[in-house]
Formats: sequence, C-alpha cells, structure tokens
Amino acid sequence: MQEEKLGILKMLEAKKITAEEAAQLLEALEHGKKSEEVKSDKKGKILKIRVYEDDLTKPKVNINIPVSWTKLFGHFIPQNVEEKLETKGYDIGKIIDEINSGQTGKIVEIEDKGNKVEIYVE
Repeated sequence: MQEEKLGILKMLEAKKITAEEAAQLLEALEHGKKSEEVKSDKKGKILKIRVYEDDLTKPKVNINIPVSWTKLFGHFIPQNVEEKLETKGYDIGKIIDEINSGQTGKIVEIEDKGNKVEIYVE
C-alpha cells in the first residue's frame, strides 16, 4: 500500500493530477484497505478434524487449519481417515465444497467400533 501512496504523490508532484484528485485517490485506497480487513474477518473460521480411537475422549488426531486453506485440505487428512470417510460414503471433494460454501458446525461425524471422526468448522 505504501508504494501506491507514493505513486499518487509522485503524480501530484509531476502535476499529472490535482491535489483534490490525489486526496480522492488516497481516500479510495484507504477505503479499499478497510474492505480487505472486513473480508479477512470472514475468513477467520477454523476447520477442525478430530479422530478418536478405542472409545477415548481425547482425540488421537487433532488438526486445526484456517478455512482459507481448504485448497490444501486433502494433504492434511491422514490416509486412514480418508479411507474411513470413503468407506462410509463421504467424498472429500464434496466436503471441501461444503466448507467453502460458508457452512459452520459439524460437517462429518462417523462412529465405527469405538472409533470416531469429526470434521467441523467454527
């Protein structure tokens, strides 16, 4: 953003724009920065993956990643979890689509012989 401000001031100095136009450009630049801050607040959600084994109450796998990283989501899923999801009829691509749609809360919960997988967004 500093470079953009300097560019506006250099155009003013070179008399390519008026002081009023420079002020308007600087204000627009600042307004754009505030819009980006609001957008980043919306991206503050966390994707949580929990895997419990042998009826334990503490998860054996505990993964927290920003929702904005869901493009890399598949790389964070342990192979045994991905296989369990597929055998239960869950498609990783559809799960990612649900996450990207802005849905919050529990997306997947699978229980099988004392083992449990949970995927949710907070």
